[in-house]
Amino acid sequence: MKSRWFHSPTLHTASAAAPRKVGWLELFYDLIFVAAIIQLGDSLSEGGSIGDFGRFALHFAPLWMAWVGFSFYANRFQVDDVLHRVLVFLNMFTVGAMAISSRAAFAGQPAAFAGAYALSCGTLGLLYLRAYRQVPEARDYSAYWGGIFVASGALFALSIFLPVPWGYPLWALGAGVIFLSPLSRPAVQLAERYPVDLEHLAERFGLLIIIVLGESFVKVLSFLTSSGLGADLSYQVKGFFNLGMTCALWWIYFDDIAGSELRKGRIAFMAWLFGHLPLALGITAVGVAVKKAIKLGLNDVPPDGVRWGLAGALALVFVSVAAIDAVTERHNVQVNEGVRITSRLASAVLLLLLAVIGASMTGGVFLGLVTAICVGQVIFDLMMAPTQHAEVPQDAVLTSDLARRAQAGGEGPAPRPRSSRDVVRIGAPAEMRRDLYFFFLEGSWLRLFASFVFAYVAINVLFAGLFLLEPEGIGGTEQPNFVSAFFLSVQTFGTIGYGVLHPRTDFTNLVVTIEAAVGMIFAALATGTVLAKAARPRAAVLFSKVGVIHPFNGVPTLMIRVANARGNDVSEATASMSVVMDTISAEGHHLRRVHDMRLLRERQPVFGLTWTIMHPIDAQSPLHGMDLTHAPQISTLVVTLTGHDSTYGQTIHARNMYTVHDLRVGHRFVDVFSQTPDGRMLIDLLRFHDTTPV
Repeated sequence: MKSRWFHSPTLHTASAAAPRKVGWLELFYDLIFVAAIIQLGDSLSEGGSIGDFGRFALHFAPLWMAWVGFSFYANRFQVDDVLHRVLVFLNMFTVGAMAISSRAAFAGQPAAFAGAYALSCGTLGLLYLRAYRQVPEARDYSAYWGGIFVASGALFALSIFLPVPWGYPLWALGAGVIFLSPLSRPAVQLAERYPVDLEHLAERFGLLIIIVLGESFVKVLSFLTSSGLGADLSYQVKGFFNLGMTCALWWIYFDDIAGSELRKGRIAFMAWLFGHLPLALGITAVGVAVKKAIKLGLNDVPPDGVRWGLAGALALVFVSVAAIDAVTERHNVQVNEGVRITSRLASAVLLLLLAVIGASMTGGVFLGLVTAICVGQVIFDLMMAPTQHAEVPQDAVLTSDLARRAQAGGEGPAPRPRSSRDVVRIGAPAEMRRDLYFFFLEGSWLRLFASFVFAYVAINVLFAGLFLLEPEGIGGTEQPNFVSAFFLSVQTFGTIGYGVLHPRTDFTNLVVTIEAAVGMIFAALATGTVLAKAARPRAAVLFSKVGVIHPFNGVPTLMIRVANARGNDVSEATASMSVVMDTISAEGHHLRRVHDMRLLRERQPVFGLTWTIMHPIDAQSPLHGMDLTHAPQISTLVVTLTGHDSTYGQTIHARNMYTVHDLRVGHRFVDVFSQTPDGRMLIDLLRFHDTTPV
């Protein structure tokens, strides 16, 4: 039992037996920190220019550094006594002071803000001083990082005595101490000696992001409630757009970054850590811009503050996500990681372009396009990673143990895959994952055409934005706007050209030249992919859902029935049957071996109707002597069929898998052949899978 009044801190590292969970005090601290962010964001909402955003970033960085400093301390040292709580409360008061003084700092009076940050670093130094005295095994860690934060706070404190803006270089030096210290040799050695608990840190960052995202909901809902405009249809549409962006950001972060594994290497961790600074900065700015965007009329021209505040902040978010994606891996993603990173950067480019050309469109079109880009990223994530990450339980039993218990008559084996698609693969190297060509060929037609439609619209939006960089270069219209630029792009992309809309400046002709080339390449790629997908021969071989076992010529025989459902001629059809069995070697190792099974007939000159594939279970059969009603050592039965399809003029392949649960002992297939009244043969495939006891 520990005393609640006083107990010594304990060192926690990633190698500790018990995982580090986020405590209630940490959550309380996060709320104070987010309150400070809100105050700083309100200062940004009163401006909106690039300079205002720069000042916002300048004051946001110290807040973020203070939060990261405490988060890392809580990650390394576990303590919850009165002294610790008092010191944390003092740190919270300093963060509150930063929040109170943020408006004055934003207005050019940064002394109080800098002093509050210096006090925050001082209280953090006291926490490390306590750890230095009471945790002897980590004194080098406490001395180094406690000194770093005290030095950063001292530089901010010195800036108080310098006139504005001469104190800001000291802010830069103070921030540089924090940002560059992790790259020093002593910091690298300390990180190797005391490995960080990344799971705890990821949870801390995730909680911070979700609280900041929640503020976007609060701003929108509070405005609609206080203004009494919630029942107005136009405001409901704008609220749908704005909340849709926020939901998309939540989805992208918690399905992508929060569910990824960090690559090995010190640089990867630093990129992950400091990539969260512009990410949190951008999400906070999005919350500010959303409050402005809800006031934008659907038919009004979006002003610069709304365009750059919303699209620019979202672009910063996507660039930050791309930077973090570059140092993380998702095990359940089906395509190469480079595609994911490229999609983030492409979305950022489109958003920046919308910020530039947004003055040529209505507010409804602008908000709709921005929302479509965000939602498109969500759909892209679902397509790239349609399955959830497979977590392996800590107390998982090895397959060999399952096989031993099954062979001993105990619990049966785990469900067996019927095809390679049923196998969950994790940990595949990124360079060996599917590329987009493979992804489209293996996917559905809906996936292919939906991707092409989205790419077609996105490319034309991109080139429409390029055209609008010089609106006077669009001929054939008196007032060039986004709609006319989009239609000019469509005509150029498809090499249509009706002679009305046309380029009339050198810049516009250059854009037309580039787009014409892109259009030809896109058409070639789309045509080739569609033809390759449509021309692939697909076998219409119907396998019976079950196999039957009954005597044939006095020998127990396993039978699988197949049919040519298409009814065309398949010549030189060849069938094979194999059984995959779990075995245990003399040394106790689990092995999975494939045994070929002899068939009474392996080929058919013409396969146009049905074919019963038969395997005699005699002394030469790998199934000989087994109780096929309960044979846990049998993993799967694999039946394959190949032949030359006369319609396609190519070789077709078909395969089906069975488990012991699919075998019916003492049954036979019902007859599916009959005769029509006019004398023709009739095959009833509705009864193809039916069996009856012998």
